[in-house]
Order: sequence, then C-alpha cells, then structure tokens
Amino acid sequence: MLAAVFEGNGILKLKELEMPQIKSPTDVRVKVLAAGICGSDLHILHVPPAQFAKPGTPMGHEFYGVVDSVGDAVTRFKEGDTVVVDNIMKCHVCESCKNGMDNLCPDAEIYGQTLPGGFAQYAVIKEAQLYHMPLGVKPELAAQTEPLSCVVNGMKKINPMPSQRVLLYGAGPIGLTFIRLLKLFGVKQLAVCEKAEKRQEWALKCGADLLIDPSKEKIKEKVLNHWGGLFDIVIDAVGVGSIFGEAVDLLKAGGKLLIFGQDATAVSQVLPAVITRNELTVMGTYCAHNTFLDAIHLLQDERLGLEKIVSHKLELKDILTGMELLRKQEACRVIIYPNGLG
Repeated sequence: MLAAVFEGNGILKLKELEMPQIKSPTDVRVKVLAAGICGSDLHILHVPPAQFAKPGTPMGHEFYGVVDSVGDAVTRFKEGDTVVVDNIMKCHVCESCKNGMDNLCPDAEIYGQTLPGGFAQYAVIKEAQLYHMPLGVKPELAAQTEPLSCVVNGMKKINPMPSQRVLLYGAGPIGLTFIRLLKLFGVKQLAVCEKAEKRQEWALKCGADLLIDPSKEKIKEKVLNHWGGLFDIVIDAVGVGSIFGEAVDLLKAGGKLLIFGQDATAVSQVLPAVITRNELTVMGTYCAHNTFLDAIHLLQDERLGLEKIVSHKLELKDILTGMELLRKQEACRVIIYPNGLG
C-alpha cells in the first residue's frame, strides 16, 4: 500500500509499504477513505520539530474509513462499518487517566505520531479507539471529526453565550472550525484576527462579523471604534507566544482566554498583574476529552456547515502539495483521499 511516512528532520516521504496485518484479537483494519492535514502535522515537519513524531511512522491523525477486517475478539464492529478514529490511545493507569483527564495522558500512544496513522491506504486500529460514523456523513466531513471534537472540548470550557463578544486569533483549519461552531452557538459579535488574505476571505465566508488584519490595524482601536467595548472571550487558535500578552489586554474584567494553538518553541511575555487586577481566567485546552460523540452528532447538523472550510481535496500522491499550500497559508482545510477521490 501507499503511505506518507515521517522520516525525521522535516521529511515526509511517500513509500510503498506492506499491507498492515491484524496481530491482536482486538485489532481492526480500516481502509482509509479520507484524512485531514492538521497544523500539528506541519509542526512535526518543522526543523527543529515543534511536535514529536516517531521516525518511520505513517503520519495522519484525523481520519475516517471503512472496516476491512477485524480480530477474533472484536464485537462492536464488522466488515463494511464506517468509522472514525480517536487518535490518542491512553494508558488508563497513570494519574491523569485515573483523575478523569485521560486526554493529558503522558504515556499515550498516538496514531499518526507514534503509531501508524491515516496518511496511508490502510491502518490497523484498536477497537477501543473507533467510533461508528453514520453513512449519511460525507467523507470530507467525517474526516473532520477529530479536530471538531478538540474544538468542542475548548468550547465547553468557555461556554460562549450569544450576547458575548468574542475575538478569535487565526483563520486556519481550526480557527474556521471555531467560527462555524461559535456561529452555531449564536455568537453575534465575532471578530477574527488574521493576516493571510485568502484566510481572511474564508473567515468572512464562514461567518466572521468583524475582520482585523493585525499587520495593518490596531486590534484594540478597531474593536473600540466598531463595538465600543472589549471582549468577553479571546481564543488563540494560533499558538505563537506574542498572542498571550496581547490577548489579556483585550479582555473585559472577568474575561476568559482560551489557548488552543500549540507550538513547543513559542515563548510568551505577559504581565501577571493584568490577570490579577481584572480577574481574568486563562485556560488551555488539549485534544478531545470525551467529545467524539458530540462531534459526530454535530457533523449531522447541516447548520454547522464544515464543508464551507474545505479548500482542497487531494489524492495521497499529492499530499506534499497539500502541505505546501498550508505552509503558504493558501489553503484552509485540506482533505487527503488515500484510496482515490472516486
């Protein structure tokens, strides 16, 4: 089969590999129908890497497919079932897992980073990591289950109300997902901070009420002139260090900052007194946390409209093109079809 394999030092290489085999009674082999390229995939390929992956591993952690075969002990899935993958396989014995924070498991194995992932025609996944996906959900939507579940995790932390004013940094794939979900939640005053022209266009198409280009405009000045007040909630979907210090200055007293974007090399400077004086709440959100079923449910709601954010559909042989389009910020959501677009 064809797979896109991480070779280390920023190298992703298309290779012919042996078909993966079922080795455990709880294994399920999945024929991958669609897989999304995530910003963390670009972080893995950065030199030096801003996120870890094991060299020799087929990448891709956002994927959807059909069950090809199952191990003898598999009871919940059968050949022909359509499924999505919870990419983080937790240990279930560490302190984080036992305290109900298994999304933070330090000993987790991750499909697409330490275990073979979805940038391949087939992948073998543990039964416990799979969820049924209704047949009526299109592949390009089903492939967005994992990132949507991560965004839902963050949304549950900030619990935005329709009357609140929200600022979102970044209109990449995750940022656009936030926009669609915030609009579904009824948020009517949503500002998006984005430098790339094409992503600015996508942000407006997805429902942004106010667009701010930080390379040309002062955020605080523009929002005060436009709405006459600061923000109840700021969401950082980028993860560069400079946003933290800037964001706390844009929040109302009692406001919330949600940090979603992550870059292991980023460094922030922030005045702690601003957080104290204004009683701000600063929260991190990491991956999905019991939110896959929420995401699957939301994907069946036509009002969410995540098809709006899909800019490119490519075959696996063209994955490097997709990566480059994302690096240049000329793409939004790129969906890879390992077994063909047909």
